[in-house]
Amino acid sequence: MTMHHDGGRRALLAFALWSGLALLVAPALAQDPRTSEAQRVAREWLALSDAGDAKATHDAASAKFKGALTVDQWGQALAQARVPYGAVKARTLTAAQPALEAPNMPAGVYVMLLYRTNFAARDASETITMEREADGIWRIVGYSIR
Repeated sequence: MTMHHDGGRRALLAFALWSGLALLVAPALAQDPRTSEAQRVAREWLALSDAGDAKATHDAASAKFKGALTVDQWGQALAQARVPYGAVKARTLTAAQPALEAPNMPAGVYVMLLYRTNFAARDASETITMEREADGIWRIVGYSIR
């Protein structure tokens, strides 16, 4: 699921450009100690997502994520986005990029994680945008699959 606000085309273009650059530097960043905790949190969140647990994924998300979608809205979006792909067979982190900006987000501390995922029905790219919130904990602020 991708959420778009005003400037969505510019944000999508910026994200597409970032994605291309991130893939070029993936090997070095995948082991970046600044992203290791975010990666751990993302793996836990993805496991809940794989199980279709909309409430748990919503509860574990950032304040911005929760403010944008109710649990019911997120549950519908998660099911619509994930059910067509089927069960996860394998998931590989292909890029981990620390950033001080993210598309359609205010300045902050972010990590963008890109995964190549083999699902039962077909392969896909998943993008998780993590934010380190004021309490120092990494939480999901965005998820997309394509």
